[in-house]
Amino acid sequence: MLLDFDGTLCEFEADPAAVQLPDARRQAILRIQEHATVAIVSGRRMEDVRDRCALDGGAIVAGLHGLEIEGLDERYVHPDLEKASAAVAEVSEALRTVAAGIPGAFVEDKGASVALHFREADGDGQRAALDAFVSAAAPHIESGRLRVMRGSYVLELLPNIEWNKGNAVQWILERIERQKGPVFAVYIGDDVTDQDAFAAVEGHGLAIAASDRVTANVHLDGPVGVERFLHAL
Repeated sequence: MLLDFDGTLCEFEADPAAVQLPDARRQAILRIQEHATVAIVSGRRMEDVRDRCALDGGAIVAGLHGLEIEGLDERYVHPDLEKASAAVAEVSEALRTVAAGIPGAFVEDKGASVALHFREADGDGQRAALDAFVSAAAPHIESGRLRVMRGSYVLELLPNIEWNKGNAVQWILERIERQKGPVFAVYIGDDVTDQDAFAAVEGHGLAIAASDRVTANVHLDGPVGVERFLHAL
């Protein structure tokens, strides 16, 4: 059982720091863990996800869209993760200056990546946020140092590494199969960043969309629908 975090296990909040896994969903996951391996695959930093889920170390956690993974007595950090840190820091500083003048927009600096959120901004603010992002990011994208990851009212700059949630899911499944034999994988996600993970389970698993932003075998109605599914399972 592999799950995205924001928008899938938890409702979106204007401030990402306010998001915590509700206890009812935590209890459902803990019960599922008695019968299956559970992994949380998120764009957040790995330790941030682990703290917000509080699953007592029993779950595999993949952060930064899979660039860092921990679980099954292994820890993986993509070897190229730190190469673009100076470029990320430069963009982060520029975006903070612009976001300070756009009500409803803010910058989330994850160290190895930087995200501009504009969910709470009005139409003019969203357009201004997009323009500012393009202006700050363009030189680093054109140079090949960074790449853009688009999400729901968020644009994120990451090191330009050929690695995504689909690669992370494959990494996780290979190690589970090594320990336990063939597996049936269920992946639940809500955003375009999860589409690669859906592809990774195709043919030997089930892809479940928690929103209409993505295409999958089955659709659930947001985090509340995901909670019902987990309890039923």
